[in-house]
Amino acid sequence: MSGSIKRSNRIRAFALGLALATTWPAGASAAEHRAKVAKVSQQEMQLRINQLEQQNQTLEIQNHSIQDQLNTQRQQIDLLMHQMQQTSQPLTAIQQQMPAMQAELSDVKEKQRSVPLEVGFRTGWSESPYGMPGGLYYGAFLNHRLLTHEDGIPGGFIAGEMLVGWTQGNHAYTNANLISQLGNPPFNTWMYTLSLQPTVQYHLDMGLLGLASLEAFKPYALAGPSMYINLLSTPVVVKNGNPGANYRHYDADVQGGGVFGAGFELGLSALKLPPIQGILDKSFVGAEYRFNQYGNGQGYNQYTGSVGFGW
Repeated sequence: MSGSIKRSNRIRAFALGLALATTWPAGASAAEHRAKVAKVSQQEMQLRINQLEQQNQTLEIQNHSIQDQLNTQRQQIDLLMHQMQQTSQPLTAIQQQMPAMQAELSDVKEKQRSVPLEVGFRTGWSESPYGMPGGLYYGAFLNHRLLTHEDGIPGGFIAGEMLVGWTQGNHAYTNANLISQLGNPPFNTWMYTLSLQPTVQYHLDMGLLGLASLEAFKPYALAGPSMYINLLSTPVVVKNGNPGANYRHYDADVQGGGVFGAGFELGLSALKLPPIQGILDKSFVGAEYRFNQYGNGQGYNQYTGSVGFGW
């Protein structure tokens, strides 16, 4: 680039000298010659100035063009920044909502594990009415959740249950039967009791009380009506003083009454055994006490354990 400028300057000087030589007539004075040289220099300078002005105008046009491009790019950058801010605002809102969404998801998972329909079995020991000895009790039940805390039940839920049970009473020697009254020794006899008990149960949910470590443990209270069918192995003819006294003088003694009690249920989902975790999540064990009250004043206690399965 610098070499081409030097060559251009040499050519320009040579042309200037040639012009001076050709324009200097023979016999001209030195003053006239200097005047002509000055005139040619001014013309050269003016030409150079014009060239610089044109270059300056070109540079100004290029500068304006670059400035316009920068302004356009700046506007695009500002637009992108605005779009990013608008995008980040919903993202921030979503991030703020994530804990609540995760809590709702956990609640859904918990509801999936917390089975609303359950069937199971109870077994244990039960007393018998009419002064007869008690014995083995076993029964089957169907339990269904009716109302939860979302329905306004404080601290737990309400369930309805139908229990059908059988008490296999032990034997007793009694004089209250007809054979003994005719002079024979006390007669060995048994009493069996069939019971049907629809009850309403209030279950306390420890998780709702802030005791997450105890949420698998659910104590409950129950109450409801009952129907009892008592079966005695021999007819009774005496009303008091012996086992079986006050038993109705029929083959079966049907009595209405009520039941109330308390118990607890323990979800086996708290056990972490991956091979059978699906079964454990739907399995329950528990214990229960019930007091059975007949309409005629008879009453007795009942103690059982239970195992249940839900889906």
